[in-house]
Amino acid sequence: MISKRTIIVAAAALAFMAGWSVIGKRAASIEPLPESEVEQTVTEKGATYKLHKGRLYRVQTQSGRWELVQEVYDPDFYAKNYVEKNGAVFRKAGDGELLPVKRSFADDFEGTQRLADLIGLKRGWTTCELQSPKTPSVNDYVKLRNRLLKGEGDFLDNRIEPSGEVVHGGKTALKTVSVSPSAGMVTAKASLSTELVHFVKGDHVWMSLWCQVPTGSGMPFTVLDLETTWLHQHPGMRIVISGGKHACFQLKGFDQPYYRQPKGQEVIFPTGRWVRLRAHLVLSEKEDGVIELWQDGQKVIDTHGKTLVLSHAIYNSIEIGISAYNEQGKTATLYVDDFCISDQPIKD
Repeated sequence: MISKRTIIVAAAALAFMAGWSVIGKRAASIEPLPESEVEQTVTEKGATYKLHKGRLYRVQTQSGRWELVQEVYDPDFYAKNYVEKNGAVFRKAGDGELLPVKRSFADDFEGTQRLADLIGLKRGWTTCELQSPKTPSVNDYVKLRNRLLKGEGDFLDNRIEPSGEVVHGGKTALKTVSVSPSAGMVTAKASLSTELVHFVKGDHVWMSLWCQVPTGSGMPFTVLDLETTWLHQHPGMRIVISGGKHACFQLKGFDQPYYRQPKGQEVIFPTGRWVRLRAHLVLSEKEDGVIELWQDGQKVIDTHGKTLVLSHAIYNSIEIGISAYNEQGKTATLYVDDFCISDQPIKD
């Protein structure tokens, strides 16, 4: 739940890449459950996994029995965290207050000077991620974030802050900086997010942001994530700069399909200038989902495929900035300005 007092949503366990990882001790096996109740079947490295009512099972090769691997999500997450009143949906806050979810959210970062000016109910952002060699664990960067918001310290290596150095419009943009991840880290991050958005199966989702990677900077792996925080590893659709050259979409989670630009027709994601990325999704756990992406007004992706990991998944989080960075030997800088997400088409 969201605490109104701090408006900081700290995930208890985050994993940023790859599919469902196996954790915990081996559990006693059970007879196979009805296949009609299986939400997802995944085969990875020769092993078959079944998702049933939030629990992930491995199918034993010899006996065919199911062995519990881990809890992927709480089947009661909706009832525990949401309330519907008069046709409107509200997120339950930690103090009992009901916060209306957002179907449209925008920020041009004007009128801000520091990170604390961005995070809170008034502005709408609820948290930030600063995963780096000096804050490699969730606990590490949550402690740093709390100190920053209280004005009790400064950034250690990665940074997220309003800046007037490079702007698209007005006087202020969001500046995000990430150093390379150290050995043992899956990725580094310097991103800003809100967990108050609400998009479900069948919804149209329109997104737009202006971004700039300075010449000579490392290239972020991802610059925008639309996720569900109610499932393990926060799966969802994200904009990836594939190979450091071409913008595309990926559905993080399970089989993790990529939706790339047509081969031989790729448009380079340039550095040293502002680039507008505009996207349109129709959410579906089937192959009929819609994926469209424009770069500087040119449509570079127009395809169909899965855009939800599960039919009842709720995309409640939007994350912008350097949401993943893996390049070694360079510091990455990404400026973001004039961001918008909506269930309606976004006007220029």
